[in-house]
Amino acid sequence: MGRILTITNSNESTSGYKKRALKREIVIGPNAIKFISIAIFAILALVYLTQSTAGANRSMKVREINDKQATLELQKEQLEVEKYRLQSLGEIDGNTEKPVLEPVSKFEHVADSNGLARN
Repeated sequence: MGRILTITNSNESTSGYKKRALKREIVIGPNAIKFISIAIFAILALVYLTQSTAGANRSMKVREINDKQATLELQKEQLEVEKYRLQSLGEIDGNTEKPVLEPVSKFEHVADSNGLARN
């Protein structure tokens, strides 16, 4: 059993053909064109701002990494200088002959004219 009444936008009512209830046409007026163009420009501006911000963030990270690298290289040079200084101090200590002390066999105290004993 078929439908008794179909309301369509067309004036035709022949049987055996598919009748469309809605139009397939899209009407774009001047206001719709303005709205669509403003939306497109807003989207493009948003994309531009996100890309430029991402580029700025990347350049900041690169600058921070370069600064950190420079400070680490300076610290490395300072540590190498300290290493060579300590090595040279060690060599100086190793090259000097330490005086060999002889054990004392006896103590002799001599009284001074002031009454003080001297060694």
